Amino acid sequence: MQRKKSKFWLFILSLIPGVGEMYLGFMKMGVSLMLGFAGLIAFAAFTDLGVLAIFPVVLWFYSFFHANNLGGLSDEEFARMEDRYLFGLGGIEGMEQFQTVLLQKYRKIAAAALIIIGVVMLGDLGFGILLDIFGYDNKYMKILNYYVYDVFPRAVFAVAVIWIGIVLIRGKKQITLEEPDCKETAQDGQMQDAADHREGQQ
Repeated sequence: MQRKKSKFWLFILSLIPGVGEMYLGFMKMGVSLMLGFAGLIAFAAFTDLGVLAIFPVVLWFYSFFHANNLGGLSDEEFARMEDRYLFGLGGIEGMEQFQTVLLQKYRKIAAAALIIIGVVMLGDLGFGILLDIFGYDNKYMKILNYYVYDVFPRAVFAVAVIWIGIVLIRGKKQITLEEPDCKETAQDGQMQDAADHREGQQ
């Protein structure tokens, strides 16, 4: 890793999530933080849920202090720091590996997100056509607009949260149930090895 740079410029650039890390030479960390910050803002704006705005704020503070803490490391500690992707994308090199990890780890989430985006785009197109036909001052159009752009996104987000919770619960149960099987399999294997050893001695 290259030598540390001006702390003044580091402080200024760290005000933008990810840029401070990039200035220090940690490009993968910087890209991860920048994409995460922009993605959280876009997600909060799309769902129109003000409470979600806390997540990009928290990530901004994390990025700011993370960059300045990197700049405050000693030369030896700084040289040992490894540039890596954050948020579970570590060890990815190149777009092909990125796509592979994305498909393996986040395939269902990505598929659900694409379907939702497609449905929203079609709904927006259809609603625009209805507005052109019935007019923008039609009271029914105003009601439909409220449900399409306010109620529907919130409902989708609520369903997504419930689905994620169910997936986490199922995953925990599967792990709990599979652990005894693994132990029994290991014990059976040890007993079989011992029996084979005795037969070999005879």
